[in-house]
Amino acid sequence: MKKIIFIAGILGAQLSFAQQGAFSEVTIQNPSPILYLKRSTNDGGFIRGIQTQYLNGDNGWFFGDLHGSQWIVSKGDYTNPKLVINDSNGYVGIGTVTPLSKLHVAGTIMAGAGDSVTGINAFSIPYASGSMNNWGALRSTGSSYMSYGVKANGTNVGWLSSSGEGNFVKTALTLDNDGFRLLASSSQQVAIDSPVSMPEIMKISPTGNALLQGKLEAKEIKVTLTPTADFVFEENYNLPNLEEVAKHIKDKKHLPEIASAKVMEKEGVNVGEFQIKLLQKIEELTLYAIKQERQLKDQQEKIQKLEGENSDLKNIVSEIKQLKEQFLMMKSNATH
Repeated sequence: MKKIIFIAGILGAQLSFAQQGAFSEVTIQNPSPILYLKRSTNDGGFIRGIQTQYLNGDNGWFFGDLHGSQWIVSKGDYTNPKLVINDSNGYVGIGTVTPLSKLHVAGTIMAGAGDSVTGINAFSIPYASGSMNNWGALRSTGSSYMSYGVKANGTNVGWLSSSGEGNFVKTALTLDNDGFRLLASSSQQVAIDSPVSMPEIMKISPTGNALLQGKLEAKEIKVTLTPTADFVFEENYNLPNLEEVAKHIKDKKHLPEIASAKVMEKEGVNVGEFQIKLLQKIEELTLYAIKQERQLKDQQEKIQKLEGENSDLKNIVSEIKQLKEQFLMMKSNATH
């Protein structure tokens, strides 16, 4: 104890000399060094700390106790805190003097080392063994595609692990030069201390193209591809001859301008273009129906005309028959 008091006395003297520019540094050497900053109970006061100063006398950083309720680090003096620790609850504040949790940062947080794609964990809650593979980690890796995984409790479980009561599919979202991707794999009820492999089930590229590995169900789909198939109704449209269409169907086993089943299976179907082609064929069928209707109408008119002509002929024959009968009667009367 006497040694500590002796060292403090030497330090006080050195600090006094420092104000006069007599020395450039202070050294305290002891197996367990302790530096006491003790105020006089008779003089009052509420600030206890270490204040650094520049050569011109301006204040630098302040480290110390404020009001007995917070330990602070500030710049200039104690009035501009950059970091505070509350005595009452142990809350730590960075950028705020009123922290609301164990660690409260008012501003941007950056963590991790090196390129994020190398697999370095930016933040993680490790296993009991200290391993940081997958469990409660925020990171980006090319091997695991893990964005976030956590197990909260038996009723609010994360994608990586759950209690024995839950069984959920693992999912992950990634964003890179290839676009936005959704990945998923089978459910995992027990935490696994190894990289996770997830197949891609959906992808949206930077150009807006979307890829889905599975079925799509929707109440409504709107396709805005242009132009439509109304060109079929133009005056100069060359409507295919039905005989040629029949020959094409017989030889190719599919409609003209429509891909075959084999091509569709191999290359898929562009829904927008396919809908327009189907509309084109429907419009062509409409034109064929209109053409046939005209032909039927013309034929009906010809039949009615022929029937009219046949009626006139029947009247003439009937009149000739009547005249013949009258002539025979007159001849018979003349003979008697």
